[in-house]
Order: sequence, then structure tokens, then C-alpha cells
Amino acid sequence: MRTIRLGSLLCALLPALSPLPAWAADAGWSGRLAAGVGARPDYLGSKDMELAPYFAGNLTYGRYFLEVQGKEISLGMSLASGLSLGVIADIESGRDDSVKNDRVALLPEIDDAFQAGVFAAYAWKGVFGRADSLTLDASYLADVSDTHDGSIGSLGLAYGRKLGDRWSVGGGVRLTYVDEDYAQTYFGISPAAAAASGLPAHDAGGGIRDVGLFAKVGYALDENWSIQVLGSYKQLLGDFKDSPVVDQEGRASQFSGAVALGYRF
Repeated sequence: MRTIRLGSLLCALLPALSPLPAWAADAGWSGRLAAGVGARPDYLGSKDMELAPYFAGNLTYGRYFLEVQGKEISLGMSLASGLSLGVIADIESGRDDSVKNDRVALLPEIDDAFQAGVFAAYAWKGVFGRADSLTLDASYLADVSDTHDGSIGSLGLAYGRKLGDRWSVGGGVRLTYVDEDYAQTYFGISPAAAAASGLPAHDAGGGIRDVGLFAKVGYALDENWSIQVLGSYKQLLGDFKDSPVVDQEGRASQFSGAVALGYRF
């Protein structure tokens, strides 16, 4: 199975995201890092969970920023009006015979997909007080690795607030849409694949893949260090929920979470 390794990308980014010398801070650089461990579904639609490392970080210089969230990396620019625009790249995890479900393991292997696209976000500061913000964002990604040859769009709304000097909370909702090529690759089952796996054939059309909720709680240990707890829930819908990969061998409700140590510089 051909895979795109994220480790080399993170190794290249870590030196850039490490604590900066004083001259860099004086020049307008700032950033955050968070690393820890989490649990997530074995694949999207699976009822089996797996442990996985968690990593997130951002680096800001003036109006420009670089952000990493798991397997997603974005480079953007913030405008004075509260609008942010940029480009985004992401790795969609594949599925092979190493998955925990024996019948799903008999389906054709899916390579990791490298996806690239654009995003836009608009933030309102001080919605209910001086220490909060509300952000609306949208993104569009297309497969550039010839894995599913499809596209993914998402729309999200997030709210964050500081509670005193140490506590912070945040959360939001996200809607994800995929086209037919993506849907058929990950959730469809051809007659040949049905014969090999024992699962019924299934045609998956494009549409709203899932609605998700996410939340984050942070506690500042001092000016730089913090503890973070994160959780998310996705509900698969329509043809995605009805796919035998989900309906018979998995589940439509998808949970994930992580605990991480954060550092701000």
C-alpha cells in the first residue's frame, strides 16, 4: 500500500515551531504548540478505536500564520476586517487489510489521499464580552494524489472564551460535504468487492457526509504551559450511514478525543 508519511513533514516543521529566540519575539513572531495522545476510530465509520498521537501548532508573524492540526496544514493571511484567507493541505487516511474488522479488511485497499485547497474565515471579537470570539469558516479540498479523485467542502462555526486567568473553553459545529467520487471510494462497495467480503453491494452518492460537534477545555499552568482536553463527535448521514461498512460493520456515531500539553511562546 502506498502511503504518504506525515512524520517527515512534522519533523521539518518542529524546528520552525520550537521556542524562538528573543530577537524573533521582538520582531513580531509568536506561536503555540500542543502534543499529546488521543483515541479515534480505526477508520471513518468504524466502531473500533485506536490510540494515536495528537499534535497541533501555529506560528504567527504579523498578519501571516502557519497552522498544523493533525494531518492538516494551512498557510494564510489575516486582514484588518477580521477576514482570513489562505491555502490548505490535508492527508486523508486510507484503509487496508490491517483494519480491525475482518470483513472490511477484505475490501479493496484505499491509499492515503493528499488533498489541497483553499479556506476563508471571518472572526467576530467581543461577541458577549471582551475575552471571547466567534468564527465562521469554510474550506474546499480536492484530491491531487489520484486516490479518490473527489472533493470535500466544509462549513464550521466556532466559539471560544477565556474564563478568568487560567481557564479557557471553546467549541463549535461543522458540516462536511463530499462529492460522489469520494463517497464511492470510501463508502461504496462494488459487486466484485461484495463477493470478496461478503458484504452487500452499495452505491454511495455525494452529499452531506456528517455533522460534527467539537469542544476544547484548557487550563494554564503558568504564562507558557497549559493542559488541554479535546473531544469531537461526528454523525454520519444518508448514504454514508447506510453503507454496509458503517451500518453492518461499524457505527454512524464517531467519537474521538485527546489530552495534550501546550506551550505558548
